[in-house]
Amino acid sequence: MLTVAQCQELAIEYKTLSQVPDISKDRAGLLKNIARSFVGLASQLDRLAADMRDEKNKAAGAVRI
Repeated sequence: MLTVAQCQELAIEYKTLSQVPDISKDRAGLLKNIARSFVGLASQLDRLAADMRDEKNKAAGAVRI
């Protein structure tokens, strides 16, 4: 599974590729959209990890009572 950091790196890579001279506007647009998708995926993975931590902490707190 991809990590948040890997998604962020891929987003940067695709954004950079979208700015290469002499590529079509269509290709540049596609590459930018892929970059945005990786940014969104990184955000979702980060939120998922936080949610999983919260659930784990709540479960651990319930056991201690």
